[in-house]
Amino acid sequence: MARPSKSKVKQLKNLLIVDGDTEERYFKNILQRYNMSAKDVKRVAPSGGNAVTSALSEARSFEATMRKQYLNYYIIIDRDYLSRDEFERIRREANQMQNVELIFSNVAFEVWLLAHYQRMTSRPVDADTDNARYRRELSNCLDEPYKKGYGVQLDKIISSAEHSIDTAFNNTSDIQELNYDNQCTNVGPFLRQLVANR
Repeated sequence: MARPSKSKVKQLKNLLIVDGDTEERYFKNILQRYNMSAKDVKRVAPSGGNAVTSALSEARSFEATMRKQYLNYYIIIDRDYLSRDEFERIRREANQMQNVELIFSNVAFEVWLLAHYQRMTSRPVDADTDNARYRRELSNCLDEPYKKGYGVQLDKIISSAEHSIDTAFNNTSDIQELNYDNQCTNVGPFLRQLVANR
């Protein structure tokens, strides 16, 4: 049997590009838990309004180094301190590309994590106030202080319901449309699509 050529590039379906430790650990856990192959998670530095350009540049370097090529790129970010102009530019750039999708949480990814426990509603957000609020509420749900990126806690969050993606999807059904001013996340529809196409 012939050996595979060293120059052959491995073709994969999806690259999830995240800009935070919490997101990286969460998605790696979910991909493993749901046996979703042909998908990788790549963490990049936050890049503000250049999120799409920067993420795709890093993805191309990653592909060259790892000898892989992806069909789809999912850029997973949260609002944090993005300006409205930066948000609109990111959204516009992602929409102009066929194989790029923006997965966005306002104000932080923790809105999705909290949805594993409770219904989330549309309301105006403030980065400082809401980040503190999400940490406090997650701490109450976990019965210990919430720590960003802590794998044990993320596993506990994912294990909190029998069908955690469905539970969080249902708890975010009213906030799945991207919005700069109000609490939102489209992580649920994205994960449902990944699970359906695994």
